[in-house]
Amino acid sequence: MSFRSVALCMAVVAAPAFAEDTSVGRQVHLDCPAGTIQKGSKVTKSMGVFCVKAGGSADLDKATRHGPYMDFWANGQKQSEGQYKDNFRTGRWTYYDANGVKTGETEFERNNYHGQRVEYFPSGSKKVEQTWVQGKREGVEVAYSEDGKTASQVRYTDDKPVAAK
Repeated sequence: MSFRSVALCMAVVAAPAFAEDTSVGRQVHLDCPAGTIQKGSKVTKSMGVFCVKAGGSADLDKATRHGPYMDFWANGQKQSEGQYKDNFRTGRWTYYDANGVKTGETEFERNNYHGQRVEYFPSGSKKVEQTWVQGKREGVEVAYSEDGKTASQVRYTDDKPVAAK
């Protein structure tokens, strides 16, 4: 048996061992910041896994989310992941379809879109690129065709379109 054949066999056998476990009910551990505790520890169809400030309300709807967050599709695949800071979405959030393919990335500041927002085609190529400032579109929004060519461009000022091409 050649080295190439052995390597190929090992890759086929080892691949499932390195695949992400997407099963409902699997354990999830988050790196919660100091002073917070993790709520939820298993992948469920109805609730995300996240960190809350310790000593807060036992009612999850009133608890202060602070730190990493993940939620999941009914099949166990990750649906979204991001960070909370004092109950507000902050930083980059990433979104996935039910097959685990990334569909978008959005930057937040105090629950508002703030920074870059990108949507993706199922192929992984960019579909839309936008810039946001405190919840309002600002600058040029570019829409792409699936082959990567620019389909349209619209310039925004204070969330209003001012020019298009």
